[in-house]
Amino acid sequence: MSHTKRIDHALETRGIAVGTFISFNSPDIVEFAGHAGFDFVLLDAEHSTFAFEGAVEMIRAAAAGGIAAIVRLPSSEHSGITKILDAGAVGVLISSVSTGEEARRIVQAVKYGPAGKRGFSPSIRAMDGFESNKEYRKWSDSNTLIWAIIENEEALANIEDILASGITGIMPGPYDLSMAMGHEGESTHPEVVEALDCVSDLAVKKGVDLVVFSEVPDGEGAKTPYEIAESWKNRGARFIHFSTDRMIMASGYRKILDGLKEPLDV
Repeated sequence: MSHTKRIDHALETRGIAVGTFISFNSPDIVEFAGHAGFDFVLLDAEHSTFAFEGAVEMIRAAAAGGIAAIVRLPSSEHSGITKILDAGAVGVLISSVSTGEEARRIVQAVKYGPAGKRGFSPSIRAMDGFESNKEYRKWSDSNTLIWAIIENEEALANIEDILASGITGIMPGPYDLSMAMGHEGESTHPEVVEALDCVSDLAVKKGVDLVVFSEVPDGEGAKTPYEIAESWKNRGARFIHFSTDRMIMASGYRKILDGLKEPLDV
């Protein structure tokens, strides 16, 4: 059994897996994303308001929707990583990873001994569906997604060491990097774009999965999600997640009200 079956199939057949960010504490939205056909969801445990229990219910909903759940955590704390993996997450996305040493600690928190330091229990939720805990441990050590966000200048300076740490993927973080570089959230500033382009190209060259976030643009002449995905695939990205539940809902409400302006003067 593989909890990443849909991701595996996507990478084998089209070379890229497609997901979306979830920030609402809503198992229903996670199920919707799965039934819509996304390959994975990223549960944002950094900027959202849900706690661990909420994340567990959404991980459960992901399984019901046939979709993989990866959890974004605000720190590389060992206990936080192991707890969410024991709950059934298939991967972690760790914010603000700055050094190769920190990245190696994250890898050790994910993997069981002797390769790592993840604590072993024979009765955790993540083992549901596996024939034995040995089968799960073998699967987990080989398949858990270990992603780091590159979003500060220290990480830029240490990028080679981070990429060599054993993490499986890196995600460029333009918003926080723009703040760190003094550009106050201007994520498209040329210096920010240049820095993260270098990071992205180096990850692809080193064989580390490139994970990217893309907002779905509105307006006449805007690229479609399909065009955006194709452009990232051509650059070597393996995972792309589109927008967030909050952005999608806000955009949907605006479109409804825009359509009502003429007939109802809303």
